Amino acid sequence: MIAAIGAFDGFHKGHQSLLRAARIRSEEAGTGWGIVTFEFNPDALLSPPKFKSLYTIPERKLLETFFRVPTTARLVFTKEMSQMTPARFLDHITAKLGVRGVVVGEEFRFGKDRSGTTELLASESRERGWTFDAVPLLRDSGGEVVSSTAIRKAVAAGDMTGAWEMQGYPFFFAGRVIHGNERGRVLGYPTANLNLSEAKAPMRHGVYATIVRASDDWYVGAANAGLNPTFGDVSGMRFEVNLLDFDGDLYGREITVFIIEHIRDEIRFDSADSLKGQMREDARVIREKGTRAMEAHLELWNALKTIEPLGHVQHQQRKGQKIRRV
Repeated sequence: MIAAIGAFDGFHKGHQSLLRAARIRSEEAGTGWGIVTFEFNPDALLSPPKFKSLYTIPERKLLETFFRVPTTARLVFTKEMSQMTPARFLDHITAKLGVRGVVVGEEFRFGKDRSGTTELLASESRERGWTFDAVPLLRDSGGEVVSSTAIRKAVAAGDMTGAWEMQGYPFFFAGRVIHGNERGRVLGYPTANLNLSEAKAPMRHGVYATIVRASDDWYVGAANAGLNPTFGDVSGMRFEVNLLDFDGDLYGREITVFIIEHIRDEIRFDSADSLKGQMREDARVIREKGTRAMEAHLELWNALKTIEPLGHVQHQQRKGQKIRRV
Protein backbone atom coordinates (compact mmCIF):
# COMPACT_ATOMS: atom_id res chain seq x y z
CA MET A 1 0.00 0.00 0.00
CA ILE A 2 1.06 3.60 -0.63
CA ALA A 3 0.67 5.30 2.74
CA ALA A 4 -0.02 8.99 3.25
CA ILE A 5 1.19 9.50 6.82
CA GLY A 6 0.04 12.27 9.15
CA ALA A 7 -2.17 13.27 12.06
CA PHE A 8 -4.94 14.33 9.65
CA ASP A 9 -6.78 16.43 12.23
CA GLY A 10 -9.31 17.37 9.61
CA PHE A 11 -8.53 17.16 5.89
CA HIS A 12 -7.51 20.68 4.94
CA LYS A 13 -6.21 21.61 1.51
CA GLY A 14 -2.65 20.62 2.44
CA HIS A 15 -3.85 17.17 3.50
CA GLN A 16 -5.84 16.90 0.29
CA SER A 17 -2.59 17.38 -1.64
CA LEU A 18 -1.18 14.34 0.17
CA LEU A 19 -4.24 12.28 -0.72
CA ARG A 20 -3.94 13.21 -4.39
CA ALA A 21 -0.22 12.36 -4.43
CA ALA A 22 -0.86 8.97 -2.78
CA ARG A 23 -3.65 8.18 -5.24
CA ILE A 24 -1.47 9.04 -8.25
CA ARG A 25 1.50 7.07 -6.91
CA SER A 26 -0.70 4.03 -6.25
CA GLU A 27 -1.97 4.09 -9.83
CA GLU A 28 1.62 4.20 -11.10
CA ALA A 29 2.68 1.36 -8.78
CA GLY A 30 -0.42 -0.75 -9.39
CA THR A 31 -1.21 -1.05 -5.71
CA GLY A 32 -3.69 0.30 -3.20
CA TRP A 33 -3.34 3.42 -1.09
CA GLY A 34 -4.63 4.82 2.16
CA ILE A 35 -3.73 6.92 5.15
CA VAL A 36 -1.74 6.05 8.25
CA THR A 37 -2.89 8.26 11.06
CA PHE A 38 -3.52 8.12 14.80
CA GLU A 39 -6.51 7.13 16.89
CA PHE A 40 -5.80 10.29 18.84
CA ASN A 41 -3.48 13.09 17.78
CA PRO A 42 -0.04 12.57 19.40
CA ASP A 43 -0.17 16.13 20.73
CA ALA A 44 -3.20 15.12 22.81
CA LEU A 45 -0.99 12.63 24.68
CA LEU A 46 2.13 14.79 24.85
CA SER A 47 0.34 17.98 25.96
CA PRO A 48 -3.17 16.91 27.07
CA PRO A 49 -4.25 20.06 28.98
CA LYS A 50 -3.90 22.32 25.95
CA PHE A 51 -4.55 20.29 22.82
CA LYS A 52 -7.93 20.44 21.09
CA SER A 53 -8.82 18.60 17.89
CA LEU A 54 -10.54 20.22 14.94
CA TYR A 55 -12.72 17.16 14.52
CA THR A 56 -13.77 14.21 16.60
CA ILE A 57 -12.99 10.70 15.40
CA PRO A 58 -16.56 10.18 14.07
CA GLU A 59 -16.30 13.49 12.19
CA ARG A 60 -12.93 12.47 10.76
CA LYS A 61 -14.52 9.25 9.54
CA LEU A 62 -17.12 11.32 7.73
CA LEU A 63 -14.34 13.26 6.01
CA GLU A 64 -12.52 10.06 5.08
CA THR A 65 -15.68 8.92 3.35
CA PHE A 66 -16.12 12.28 1.62
CA PHE A 67 -12.55 12.22 0.30
CA ARG A 68 -12.89 8.56 -0.73
CA VAL A 69 -10.00 7.28 1.36
CA PRO A 70 -10.05 3.52 0.63
CA THR A 71 -8.03 2.37 3.64
CA THR A 72 -7.42 4.00 7.02
CA ALA A 73 -4.93 2.60 9.51
CA ARG A 74 -5.31 4.20 12.94
CA LEU A 75 -2.22 3.83 15.06
CA VAL A 76 -2.78 3.77 18.80
CA PHE A 77 -0.26 6.37 19.92
CA THR A 78 1.24 5.38 23.27
CA LYS A 79 4.18 6.38 25.44
CA GLU A 80 5.96 3.34 24.03
CA MET A 81 5.40 4.52 20.46
CA SER A 82 6.63 8.00 21.37
CA GLN A 83 9.99 6.41 22.27
CA MET A 84 10.40 4.53 18.97
CA THR A 85 13.37 5.53 16.84
CA PRO A 86 12.43 6.58 13.29
CA ALA A 87 13.63 3.23 11.91
CA ARG A 88 11.68 1.30 14.53
CA PHE A 89 8.52 3.25 13.70
CA LEU A 90 8.91 2.39 10.02
CA ASP A 91 9.46 -1.27 10.93
CA HIS A 92 6.25 -1.10 12.94
CA ILE A 93 4.04 0.16 10.12
CA THR A 94 5.72 -2.19 7.62
CA ALA A 95 4.92 -5.22 9.75
CA LYS A 96 1.33 -4.10 10.28
CA LEU A 97 0.45 -2.71 6.86
CA GLY A 98 2.74 -3.94 4.13
CA VAL A 99 3.81 -0.44 3.08
CA ARG A 100 5.30 -0.08 -0.42
CA GLY A 101 5.60 3.69 -0.50
CA VAL A 102 5.07 6.77 1.65
CA VAL A 103 3.72 10.26 1.04
CA VAL A 104 4.29 12.99 3.63
CA GLY A 105 4.40 16.76 3.94
CA GLU A 106 7.81 18.34 3.38
CA GLU A 107 8.18 19.23 7.08
CA PHE A 108 7.03 15.83 8.36
CA ARG A 109 8.73 14.66 11.54
CA PHE A 110 8.47 11.27 13.19
CA GLY A 111 10.08 9.02 15.77
CA LYS A 112 11.45 9.77 19.22
CA ASP A 113 11.89 13.49 19.88
CA ARG A 114 10.70 14.13 16.29
CA SER A 115 14.20 13.15 15.17
CA GLY A 116 13.05 11.64 11.87
CA THR A 117 13.21 14.13 8.99
CA THR A 118 12.03 13.87 5.39
CA GLU A 119 15.67 13.44 4.37
CA LEU A 120 15.98 10.45 6.69
CA LEU A 121 12.66 9.08 5.47
CA ALA A 122 13.81 9.40 1.84
CA SER A 123 16.98 7.46 2.68
CA GLU A 124 15.06 4.78 4.58
CA SER A 125 12.59 4.49 1.69
CA ARG A 126 15.41 3.84 -0.79
CA GLU A 127 16.85 1.13 1.45
CA ARG A 128 13.44 -0.51 1.85
CA GLY A 129 12.58 -0.30 -1.85
CA TRP A 130 9.71 2.12 -1.24
CA THR A 131 8.55 5.02 -3.32
CA PHE A 132 8.84 8.34 -1.51
CA ASP A 133 7.06 11.65 -2.03
CA ALA A 134 7.40 14.83 0.07
CA VAL A 135 4.60 17.24 -0.79
CA PRO A 136 5.43 20.99 -0.52
CA LEU A 137 3.64 23.08 2.08
CA LEU A 138 0.52 24.85 0.88
CA ARG A 139 -0.07 28.52 1.67
CA ASP A 140 -3.31 30.46 1.72
CA SER A 141 -4.02 33.70 -0.16
CA GLY A 142 -2.35 35.67 2.65
CA GLY A 143 0.84 33.64 2.50
CA GLU A 144 0.17 31.67 5.72
CA VAL A 145 0.92 27.96 5.76
CA VAL A 146 -2.30 25.96 5.66
CA SER A 147 -2.29 23.86 8.82
CA SER A 148 -4.60 22.47 11.48
CA THR A 149 -3.06 24.91 13.95
CA ALA A 150 -3.93 27.89 11.73
CA ILE A 151 -7.48 26.59 11.29
CA ARG A 152 -7.92 26.14 15.06
CA LYS A 153 -6.83 29.77 15.54
CA ALA A 154 -9.30 30.95 12.89
CA VAL A 155 -12.16 29.01 14.50
CA ALA A 156 -11.30 30.37 17.95
CA ALA A 157 -11.38 33.91 16.54
CA GLY A 158 -14.69 33.37 14.73
CA ASP A 159 -12.98 33.67 11.34
CA MET A 160 -15.07 31.04 9.59
CA THR A 161 -14.26 32.42 6.15
CA GLY A 162 -10.57 31.85 6.82
CA ALA A 163 -11.21 28.33 8.09
CA TRP A 164 -13.30 27.59 4.99
CA GLU A 165 -10.57 28.89 2.70
CA MET A 166 -7.93 26.66 4.29
CA GLN A 167 -10.10 23.56 4.43
CA GLY A 168 -12.00 23.87 1.18
CA TYR A 169 -15.22 23.26 3.12
CA PRO A 170 -16.75 24.96 6.18
CA PHE A 171 -15.87 24.02 9.75
CA PHE A 172 -18.59 21.71 11.04
CA PHE A 173 -20.13 19.71 13.86
CA ALA A 174 -21.79 16.34 13.41
CA GLY A 175 -23.78 14.61 16.11
CA ARG A 176 -27.04 13.44 17.55
CA VAL A 177 -29.63 15.98 18.64
CA ILE A 178 -30.17 15.89 22.41
CA HIS A 179 -32.77 17.41 24.70
CA GLY A 180 -32.04 20.89 26.02
CA ASN A 181 -34.07 23.11 28.33
CA GLU A 182 -36.47 23.91 25.43
CA ARG A 183 -36.17 27.64 26.12
CA GLY A 184 -35.85 28.32 22.39
CA ARG A 185 -39.20 26.67 21.79
CA VAL A 186 -40.78 28.94 24.40
CA LEU A 187 -39.26 31.98 22.68
CA GLY A 188 -40.62 30.85 19.32
CA TYR A 189 -37.27 29.59 17.95
CA PRO A 190 -36.97 25.86 18.73
CA THR A 191 -33.37 24.69 18.62
CA ALA A 192 -31.54 21.44 18.03
CA ASN A 193 -28.90 20.95 20.72
CA LEU A 194 -25.65 19.09 20.08
CA ASN A 195 -23.48 17.69 22.83
CA LEU A 196 -20.01 19.08 22.10
CA SER A 197 -16.89 17.05 22.79
CA GLU A 198 -14.57 18.75 25.28
CA ALA A 199 -11.69 17.65 23.05
CA LYS A 200 -12.98 19.64 20.06
CA ALA A 201 -11.47 22.99 19.09
CA PRO A 202 -13.46 25.80 20.76
CA MET A 203 -15.35 28.39 18.75
CA ARG A 204 -15.67 32.04 19.59
CA HIS A 205 -18.88 32.51 21.57
CA GLY A 206 -21.68 34.09 19.64
CA VAL A 207 -24.33 33.73 16.95
CA TYR A 208 -23.52 32.09 13.63
CA ALA A 209 -25.05 31.62 10.21
CA THR A 210 -25.00 27.91 9.37
CA ILE A 211 -26.07 25.42 6.74
CA VAL A 212 -27.51 22.25 8.27
CA ARG A 213 -27.92 18.81 6.77
CA ALA A 214 -30.92 17.17 8.45
CA SER A 215 -33.62 14.73 7.38
CA ASP A 216 -31.88 14.30 4.01
CA ASP A 217 -32.20 17.99 3.15
CA TRP A 218 -30.42 21.34 3.60
CA TYR A 219 -31.59 24.17 5.86
CA VAL A 220 -30.27 27.58 6.77
CA GLY A 221 -29.71 27.63 10.53
CA ALA A 222 -29.21 30.29 13.21
CA ALA A 223 -26.79 28.86 15.75
CA ASN A 224 -25.57 30.00 19.15
CA ALA A 225 -22.34 28.84 20.74
CA GLY A 226 -21.81 29.86 24.34
CA LEU A 227 -23.34 30.12 27.78
CA ASN A 228 -26.77 31.74 27.21
CA PRO A 229 -25.92 34.63 29.59
CA THR A 230 -29.41 36.17 29.57
CA PHE A 231 -30.72 33.36 31.77
CA GLY A 232 -27.55 32.65 33.71
CA ASP A 233 -28.29 28.99 34.39
CA VAL A 234 -25.83 27.38 31.95
CA SER A 235 -22.52 26.22 33.40
CA GLY A 236 -20.93 24.68 30.32
CA MET A 237 -20.51 25.43 26.65
CA ARG A 238 -23.72 24.96 24.64
CA PHE A 239 -24.20 24.66 20.91
CA GLU A 240 -27.73 24.94 19.59
CA VAL A 241 -29.15 25.71 16.17
CA ASN A 242 -32.57 26.83 14.98
CA LEU A 243 -33.31 25.43 11.52
CA LEU A 244 -35.18 28.14 9.64
CA ASP A 245 -38.15 26.80 7.69
CA PHE A 246 -37.95 23.37 9.31
CA ASP A 247 -41.05 21.86 10.83
CA GLY A 248 -40.57 18.60 12.67
CA ASP A 249 -38.85 16.76 15.50
CA LEU A 250 -35.09 16.15 15.33
CA TYR A 251 -34.55 14.58 18.76
CA GLY A 252 -32.27 11.58 18.48
CA ARG A 253 -31.42 12.22 14.83
CA GLU A 254 -27.97 12.81 13.38
CA ILE A 255 -27.37 16.23 11.85
CA THR A 256 -24.34 18.02 10.44
CA VAL A 257 -23.96 21.77 11.01
CA PHE A 258 -21.61 23.71 8.72
CA ILE A 259 -20.55 27.04 10.20
CA ILE A 260 -20.67 29.81 7.59
CA GLU A 261 -20.14 33.11 9.39
CA HIS A 262 -19.90 34.66 12.85
CA ILE A 263 -22.75 37.19 13.06
CA ARG A 264 -22.29 38.75 16.50
CA ASP A 265 -20.88 38.02 19.94
CA GLU A 266 -23.03 36.54 22.66
CA ILE A 267 -24.40 39.22 25.00
CA ARG A 268 -26.72 39.41 27.99
CA PHE A 269 -30.17 40.92 27.42
CA ASP A 270 -32.28 42.63 30.08
CA SER A 271 -35.35 40.53 29.33
CA ALA A 272 -36.62 37.58 27.34
CA ASP A 273 -38.55 40.00 25.12
CA SER A 274 -35.36 41.89 24.25
CA LEU A 275 -33.65 38.60 23.43
CA LYS A 276 -36.59 37.51 21.30
CA GLY A 277 -36.42 40.76 19.31
CA GLN A 278 -32.71 40.26 18.66
CA MET A 279 -33.30 36.64 17.64
CA ARG A 280 -35.83 37.86 15.10
CA GLU A 281 -33.23 40.22 13.61
CA ASP A 282 -30.55 37.52 13.72
CA ALA A 283 -32.84 35.17 11.82
CA ARG A 284 -33.41 37.79 9.13
CA VAL A 285 -29.70 38.43 8.65
CA ILE A 286 -28.83 34.73 8.77
CA ARG A 287 -31.52 33.76 6.28
CA GLU A 288 -30.05 36.25 3.83
CA LYS A 289 -26.45 35.15 4.36
CA GLY A 290 -27.28 31.45 4.42
CA THR A 291 -29.37 31.61 1.26
CA ARG A 292 -26.58 33.47 -0.50
CA ALA A 293 -24.03 30.85 0.63
CA MET A 294 -26.29 28.02 -0.55
CA GLU A 295 -26.74 29.56 -3.99
CA ALA A 296 -23.07 30.45 -4.42
CA HIS A 297 -21.76 26.98 -3.54
CA LEU A 298 -24.35 24.55 -4.88
CA GLU A 299 -21.68 22.15 -6.16
CA LEU A 300 -20.11 21.94 -2.71
CA TRP A 301 -23.40 21.27 -0.91
CA ASN A 302 -24.29 18.57 -3.43
CA ALA A 303 -20.90 16.93 -2.84
CA LEU A 304 -21.19 17.23 0.95
CA LYS A 305 -24.38 15.20 0.91
CA THR A 306 -22.12 12.16 1.00
CA ILE A 307 -21.00 12.83 4.58
CA GLU A 308 -24.46 12.81 6.16
CA PRO A 309 -26.03 11.15 8.03
CA LEU A 310 -23.38 9.65 10.28
CA GLY A 311 -25.13 6.31 10.68
CA HIS A 312 -25.30 5.86 6.91
CA VAL A 313 -21.61 6.68 6.53
CA GLN A 314 -20.63 4.17 9.20
CA HIS A 315 -22.71 1.53 7.41
CA GLN A 316 -21.00 2.32 4.11
CA GLN A 317 -17.60 2.07 5.79
CA ARG A 318 -18.47 -1.35 7.14
CA LYS A 319 -19.34 -2.42 3.60
CA GLY A 320 -16.39 -0.86 1.79
CA GLN A 321 -13.67 1.22 3.37
CA LYS A 322 -11.07 -0.68 5.37
CA ILE A 323 -10.37 0.73 8.82
CA ARG A 324 -7.70 -0.86 10.94
CA ARG A 325 -6.74 -0.11 14.50
CA VAL A 326 -3.08 -1.06 14.93
